[in-house]
Amino acid sequence: MLQQTQVSTVVPYFERLIRSYPSIASLAKARESEVLKLWEGLGYYSRARNLVRGARQVMQAHAGTLPPNVEELRRIPGIGRYTAGAIASIAFDRPEPVLDGNVMRLLCRLRDLEGDPRKAPLHERLWSLARRLASDTDAARLNESLMELGALVCTPHNPQCQMCPLRKHCRAYKFGRVEQRPQIARNPSIRKKVHIVLARRNVSQVLVHKRDRHARPWANLWTFPYFESGAPDENFELIRTWLVETLRCRPTTLVVVSEGKYSITRYNIAYTVIEATVSTSSRSRLPTSYAWIDATRLKEIVMPAPHRRLALAHFGVEP
Repeated sequence: MLQQTQVSTVVPYFERLIRSYPSIASLAKARESEVLKLWEGLGYYSRARNLVRGARQVMQAHAGTLPPNVEELRRIPGIGRYTAGAIASIAFDRPEPVLDGNVMRLLCRLRDLEGDPRKAPLHERLWSLARRLASDTDAARLNESLMELGALVCTPHNPQCQMCPLRKHCRAYKFGRVEQRPQIARNPSIRKKVHIVLARRNVSQVLVHKRDRHARPWANLWTFPYFESGAPDENFELIRTWLVETLRCRPTTLVVVSEGKYSITRYNIAYTVIEATVSTSSRSRLPTSYAWIDATRLKEIVMPAPHRRLALAHFGVEP
């Protein structure tokens, strides 16, 4: 859960998940949809799917107990190089290194290293350095200390150098280059325009769409129908055509009811919400991934955060 997410955000999700699935065995028996529902709003939903897959593999291949060595840990879905090192060192006292974003930043400043730490060869050099450090001392305490120091003191912006216990050994501090380390190349953000359609065919029923299991983002999650477009908000002809050709619904009214923005990784999405009243003939059939449901049932399905907010704002339905 802490991968790419802050501790303060994770805590209530973690507590809820542990109450529902207090053991690997109970998690292995869970339906993916149930875990996704508990995860709703936390984002990066592949992590939740890997939790279930990983628990099942641990039950099948390791009799319900996590293996202590890195090689076997990395064969479990969702456990990568960093997570395997953290588990092996902290849980099993193995002399294994960790290298998360906080540790990479700290080591780059400590040694005043140039380059992007996410890319070779610097990335491998940092792993080698972390491994040497872990092999020379209590790896569990060292790794936790490095991660904590990077999170609380050696922060990305306005680092607290005056209170850092490693200040005397920090080459970036000595040469006045703390703010220039590490040299992370920023991916340019991508802007998109999206129309989200709240389609009703009567007072209570609303149209929803289940994303494909390979879709990015939001695989296997439910959303309101939406499509990308560079068209202006008032271009109702485009929306009308999309409803007829894609959803086989004939709109009788179209009204822009709200606008907003959200971000997913490096995508900045500006959206317009269109409320549509539609008519459907008895012969018209929706594509299989779409369904009409009672608005009160929106609380039962798993929706990504932007669409859950719309469900609350326009239908008063919380998860």
